[in-house]
Amino acid sequence: MKALAALVLLAALTGCGSSVAASPPGPPATAPSATAPSATAPSATAPSASATEWKIDPSFNSDDLAWIELMIPMDDQLLRVLGMAEKQAADPAVRAFATAVANGHRTEVEQFKATRTRSGLPVRNPHEGHDMPGMMTEPEIVALGKTSGPAFDQLFVTNLKEHLDESILLAENITKIGKDAATKKLAASIISSRAAQLKELAAL
Repeated sequence: MKALAALVLLAALTGCGSSVAASPPGPPATAPSATAPSATAPSATAPSASATEWKIDPSFNSDDLAWIELMIPMDDQLLRVLGMAEKQAADPAVRAFATAVANGHRTEVEQFKATRTRSGLPVRNPHEGHDMPGMMTEPEIVALGKTSGPAFDQLFVTNLKEHLDESILLAENITKIGKDAATKKLAASIISSRAAQLKELAAL
């Protein structure tokens, strides 16, 4: 079961066309050992130039680190979409729901950033420009921004459901294969909050 969960998480992370190098890679592109205090990775601004070094807290494993680096851009991107819904949704209930979800996601992003700092990961987005499950592409976001009325509501609800579903899947994997206790607790909290949001979304 643990191996299956790991494969599901791996598939989600590599769905954007990159490798599991979402966790800090060390030459040659290997994830840090859970017991290793540090790892060496390419500079975010010059990946082929000289390497920079950071210390990784050994309480985190590579799955924790990959999840953190995936969820921050996922939540940041959804906040853009939620902002559109707060202004453009035709149904007042959809606008109100978007505001409620946005408030929760802003808090969640801060939790992830604090966890990233504690883990020793650098501030970077290894998934920038990637097409990943649970995330709209930039052209899709632009198209959504040009949509109005009930068509906007339908498209927004569809994409929000995909985000919530994918977030639950990833969080469930972390509760099984993650290592850091606080990170696993955050994952459990996300499973609970996303499940409640899915119920509210279905009732709209």
